[in-house]
Amino acid sequence: MVRLSKAFYLTSPIVSLVASMVLGVGIFFMMRQDIAGASPFLVLGGIGLVYAAVVALMLYYKMWDSIQDGYARTSPGKAIGFLFIPFFNFYWVFQVMWGFAKDYNAYVDRYAINSEKLPEGLFLAFSILPFTTWIPFLGVLTGLAQAVLFFMVVALVCDAVNALPPLGDQAAAGSVLGLAGAAEPAAGRMEPRAEARPLALYCLSGEFEHETVVVPADGVSIGRDPTRVNLVLAAGEISGVHARVLPDTQSGQMWLEDLRSMNGTFYSQGGHGAESGWVQLQGKTLLPPGARFRLAVDGPVFEIRRL
Repeated sequence: MVRLSKAFYLTSPIVSLVASMVLGVGIFFMMRQDIAGASPFLVLGGIGLVYAAVVALMLYYKMWDSIQDGYARTSPGKAIGFLFIPFFNFYWVFQVMWGFAKDYNAYVDRYAINSEKLPEGLFLAFSILPFTTWIPFLGVLTGLAQAVLFFMVVALVCDAVNALPPLGDQAAAGSVLGLAGAAEPAAGRMEPRAEARPLALYCLSGEFEHETVVVPADGVSIGRDPTRVNLVLAAGEISGVHARVLPDTQSGQMWLEDLRSMNGTFYSQGGHGAESGWVQLQGKTLLPPGARFRLAVDGPVFEIRRL
């Protein structure tokens, strides 16, 4: 169970702001060619920024560790390690911060947790602002805005992680295959809870792109044969009766079953937002809200959602 001390982690944005101002004084002395006067300010400011960075990295590791159920887009180690890759880290910072807000919200939906969702727009802004601080004059304002957002993000992350219920020692172990080939919860893992909101399929690509199909209690069959299925698709790679989805009332998840289709049914083990890691389905599997599946190798992609 991950628990975060807000008082400790809030020292990161506070020390970062103070250290930046101390460095500014040191730079002022440097501009006046007063090396002796600049040195203590530069040293103290540098130490402060190093401290703030280390505490922030500790926070990033802990927050990603709190939602490791097999569907997070990255592990805690990768979240931190990839930030040290030159140029790639410009992209990766969006995955670490903005991506966490999205994955946390999907996690809350997946397990029907009574917790406030994170504001994804604020985390996106926090990821963008560091790239604007080089702009003359405007950079001062965006730097101050970044400091304020840093403080808000740390507070929100601590509250969000602390609101999560305990998972048990094997929570991050993902799922194990049962004898029938269906994914079952690992021992000690918190299971998703059923709730009143119905499940639906959101079409990410294909002829029903951006449309939502509510899945009734008796399920939905998908294929090309209008006399045998509920959701009719015209694509040639789709079998007459291709696949079926059925809500599981006990867990609040969705059964996905391949009905001996010619070109197969695939599901993503990478979780919400993943576009890789497709696994061909054998028989049926139980998928949580946020998971995705694809009909045929290049067929339409659906995401399981709650309304």
